[in-house]
Amino acid sequence: MVFNRRSDPVPPEPQAPQLRRPDRPPVGAPAGNVMPMAGHNTGVMDQSVIGSDLSIEGQTITIRCKGTLKINGNIQADLHSRQLEVGREAIISGSIAADTVDVYGRVNGAILGQKVNLHSTAEVEGDIHSQYLTIEQGAAFDGRSRRVLDPAELAPQLESPAVAQVSAPRAVQTMSAPSQVMLPSQQATALDRFNGTVPPQ
Repeated sequence: MVFNRRSDPVPPEPQAPQLRRPDRPPVGAPAGNVMPMAGHNTGVMDQSVIGSDLSIEGQTITIRCKGTLKINGNIQADLHSRQLEVGREAIISGSIAADTVDVYGRVNGAILGQKVNLHSTAEVEGDIHSQYLTIEQGAAFDGRSRRVLDPAELAPQLESPAVAQVSAPRAVQTMSAPSQVMLPSQQATALDRFNGTVPPQ
């Protein structure tokens, strides 16, 4: 009798996992799981943060933010923003102007805003001018509150005055054409007279 030894089957080698690249959507199509960046054609305002390790000090400093501004540091300046959040660790010495103001920390100065919310940890020493004011239990407020009906009085100045002057259109001076034909020497004299370099005869 002949016995044939059957060889044991060799187990297949494990294949290394292959990384799959996500399929990129065609240009212009929204991505499935990709979060859009704030402020890039999404209608969401950018958020700027001033951390607790940052201190800004000065006599005539004005901070302007066209989006959302969150402050956790020590600021001695006037603030203008679309939306402003004063964090629990924040200390602000200066006036605040924003459409919406949420105060969790300390403010020494006037607050102007359409909606002003003083949360339970807030400490405010200054006058508040607003359309809607909310004060949670536990908040400290030492000042006067005034309700303003005209939103234009509360609007923050998001552009500096220097930028506003540069962007304003300038008046263009024009000189009317002469009614008669003049020689070149007469034209030069007329232009000098118009510019005020030659006194009229």
